[in-house]
Amino acid sequence: METLPIAVPCKVAHPSAPVLPAVPQHGIFAQAQALLAREQLRAAYVRQLEALVEGCAGS
Repeated sequence: METLPIAVPCKVAHPSAPVLPAVPQHGIFAQAQALLAREQLRAAYVRQLEALVEGCAGS
């Protein structure tokens, strides 16, 4: 009888979502800076999640 490996779920701590900076109501430069910061934080969070998924898939 052939035994098949049993998949063990990958249990890791899920990173908390970043707190995004508020976008000011006035000042195009300040708004652009805030939006850029928000996008950079979101992208870093997505990369963290992708690394976790890849780590779990490889285990």
